[in-house]
Order: sequence, then C-alpha cells, then structure tokens
Amino acid sequence: MKKMTRIVAALMAVALIASLAGCGSKNVATVNGVGITTEDFEALAAAAQKQDSTVASATAGSPELLAFRRQVLDSMIETEFVRQDAKKQGVEVKDADVEAQLTQIKSGFSDDATFNEALASAGMTLEQLQGSIRDQLTYQALYDKVAPAPEISDAEIKAYYDANKAQFQTAAQSQLSHILISVPTTATADEKAAAKATAEKVLKELQGGADFAALAKKYSEDPGSKDSGGDLGWSSTDSYVAEFKAAADKLKKGELSGLVETDYGYHIILKVDEKAAAQQALADVTETIKANLVQEARNKTFTEYLDKLKAAADIKILDKELAAVTPTATDTTGQ
Repeated sequence: MKKMTRIVAALMAVALIASLAGCGSKNVATVNGVGITTEDFEALAAAAQKQDSTVASATAGSPELLAFRRQVLDSMIETEFVRQDAKKQGVEVKDADVEAQLTQIKSGFSDDATFNEALASAGMTLEQLQGSIRDQLTYQALYDKVAPAPEISDAEIKAYYDANKAQFQTAAQSQLSHILISVPTTATADEKAAAKATAEKVLKELQGGADFAALAKKYSEDPGSKDSGGDLGWSSTDSYVAEFKAAADKLKKGELSGLVETDYGYHIILKVDEKAAAQQALADVTETIKANLVQEARNKTFTEYLDKLKAAADIKILDKELAAVTPTATDTTGQ
C-alpha cells in the first residue's frame, strides 16, 4: 500500500521511532496529549530535507522550506493518531513481522556493510528504520481492517468500461526492421557525405532484391538490432523519433523506405507487418476493472477513516512558526 501522505512512510529511510513519554524533551506538537519531541522532529526534518532534491539546498526560514517542514510535522502527527487508534482497535504488529520486513530490505544490499552505509547516508539508525517498518505495517493492518474489499457487481464493471473505453484500446502496432548508417554529431561534411553514400549503396542493393536481414548484419551500426537482421520487434511507432515515425507510418506492409535522416544518421526502414488499433473486449479486462474499482473503494474508505481520526484528535502545534504555515493538501490514498 502506498502509505498515505506521511513522509515517515514515503521516506522509509528517514523515519524515527515513536517518542518516549516522560523523556523531558520539549515538544513541537501534541496529539491527544502525546508529545512529538522537537528532537525527533528536527532529526526527521533534516534527514527528509537531505533526501528531497526540491528543498535540499533551501535557505533556512524560506517559505518552501517552512512548507516542507510543516508537511514533515503533519506526517508525524498522522502517524501518531493512527498509532493510537491501532492500539485501541487491538492492532498489534509482532516483532517477528518487523524483522521479516527488515530482512527483506537488507536482502537488497550486497552485504551488511553496504546496508549500514546506506543507513548512515540516510542519516538514521537501525532502530529508527525498525520503527518506520512497524508504523508501515500498522498502517497496512489498519487499512485491511477498516477498508475491506467490497463486492463489485457486473453492472458496475460494465458501467466503468463504457465510461472509460479509451483506457482499453490497444494502439496500432508495427513490426519494423531497419538498417542504420550512423553519423556522429561531430562528423565533418566529408564524413557525413561518405555515410550517405554508403546508405544509398545499401538502399540500391535492397531495391535490387538483396536480403534485408543479411545487409543489416553486414552494414547496420545499430548494436541493438544489427545481429538480429535489423529487427526492432513490435511496437507503436510513437516510440521512435519524429522523422523515423513519420517515415514508418507512411509504409505499407512489406514496403521499404527511402533514406530517413535522424540525429542518429541514415536509416532504411522495412515494415515487416502491422496491426490496427483495437478495442479490448469487456471480458478481457473485467478482472482489471474489478481490481481498480475495489482499490478505489478501499482507498476512499480509508481516507474517510483518516479524516475522522484527525477531526476527533486533540492536536496542538506548539511551534509558532510551523503553526502559522497552511498545511498542503496531499493525496492520502493508494496502494
């Protein structure tokens, strides 16, 4: 599940463990009487700023940095009231589940030393990462509990399909082959003329009946298709540069282009085959639509749950500078 608006969850690598009650630290905010310490907030804000290129070099006190810091605080506030409600609802994350997730994260690193370097680079400790994992697993458990998958009717699926048919169209596809005689950007006029002469020679051979694949293997300078006889496979021509696309779109099945000049050099294109655009049948996309509708419904339910928790929570922002910042509206849903 995409973890709501929380920078704590969105930036796992910079999360902090829960504040400890009675530690005597000054609080930047309180949630139902539970403090978010200035120490924890500043540590998270600094680490989050370091990882976000949009504010990494922002000047202290600037509007953009203050807005970012408020977003960090709001994420911590949300995490705290969710944490409190999870406890009320009996949602408990086991240590074994946290360790299993940690093991999975560590498996993405070559060794412990590399993992520890990444932690240090993110400005965090192992305990802080474990705290973040616990919070994310808590969110997931609450999401599953308060936003179970609803039943979706066939009528709802068809209505969605009828209203969004454009989503279920397959674009026209072409199976192309090409031969590229490259022209480096630093080529002199003489070098460009020589490349063009070679391309014209190859084109003449092809027009005389020579085998395209054989000449591609002999002359083409495209390393991605040369060894396969110039085969570019099936794709929409939208994936090619403008000049190449324009030339390919004019070709009929089995037709050969003239020389096509692009920034890469001179191409000779063969349209091997083509498929027209098509509308996918409802039966073929039913499961996809159903999954989308289930996800949308669950996200809506969970967003409403978070809104109710926030509305009912006694939230006090004690830092005057941050209290004066208007919170930024952010997406709180998603998987």
